[in-house]
Amino acid sequence: MVRLDSFSSQLPLHTRREWLRRVTMSALALTAPATGGAFEWKVVQENGRDYVRLQDIKTFYTFPRLQREGRNSWLRSNTMIIKFSNEAEDIFINNVKFCLSFPIIERDGSVLVSRMDLAKLLDPIIRPTYIENAQPFDTVVVDAGHGGHDSGAVGPYGAEKAYTLDTCFRLEKALKILGYKTILTRRSDIFLTLGERVAIANRTPRCIFVSVHYNSFGSSAMGLETFALAPQGTATTYDELKSSDMNNRRGNLRDSENIALATAVHANSLYKLRSVDRGVKRARYSVISGIEKPGILVEGGFVSSSTEGARIHRPEFRQTLADAIAGGIGNYRKALMKRSSVPQRGRTS
Repeated sequence: MVRLDSFSSQLPLHTRREWLRRVTMSALALTAPATGGAFEWKVVQENGRDYVRLQDIKTFYTFPRLQREGRNSWLRSNTMIIKFSNEAEDIFINNVKFCLSFPIIERDGSVLVSRMDLAKLLDPIIRPTYIENAQPFDTVVVDAGHGGHDSGAVGPYGAEKAYTLDTCFRLEKALKILGYKTILTRRSDIFLTLGERVAIANRTPRCIFVSVHYNSFGSSAMGLETFALAPQGTATTYDELKSSDMNNRRGNLRDSENIALATAVHANSLYKLRSVDRGVKRARYSVISGIEKPGILVEGGFVSSSTEGARIHRPEFRQTLADAIAGGIGNYRKALMKRSSVPQRGRTS
């Protein structure tokens, strides 16, 4: 988890102020014109960060109910339930886990959410149709991780590079049935550099990018995780903030689309696979930081696990994952086209 206070405290005061300004300028426009006038947020400063009150989030997005019980709070509507826990590094939206850039805190009786997480995570998920400059797409660039001399993770039943290629062939077929054009970064057991994969996406018009991988971490780790690019000024999930995290990547132009796409694919894959939910996370992998199109990286399970590795080895599992990713992509496109069930009260930037 990001330790913004410890990192920024090492900087000279004038540098720290400029650094904080750069971070918050990229986040939510907290006072914006709405159909009935402007909404004024109460901004709370803690440890050099901007936070907003959960009560204000309820009001802005017109959630009918805010419930609190001990360290837990819930925002509830007819279609969405968001659970917050004080000092937690993640939240749950309709029982799907999302890893935060900064933990939830409580001060003076108010539950506080970082301004960055509001702008870069909550807002695009709650109302994806208000994502500014969201690009329509009809093509999916499908990237099978690893290949050639790069086997990726190797488990008791096989190598990641073979599983990803097979999954991507299945995903291509599922996407074509849904009417999408497809481009595979590789169609055989060859090695492509990360830069070559990025270049394919960047030269493809009207596309999104999905990189498929499988995981490895001991013999007991299990579950599905989906990565979207970390916003500028935030760290990789569960990592310490580094000076390089202040750099803006090409992919940050699509922050809102990235998290909305990750949400749709992850949620649908969890539902179809009944996998352990390891969360929607943030990272700066080259294949998602260098592209100018919406992009995500899916880790479909752990080949290192004797249990999950056996599942991944079965063609039925890889077919289900491919169908689930395709369905999630379809849900993402529908979400951009259909007005969110949570009414708008303003605009974001």
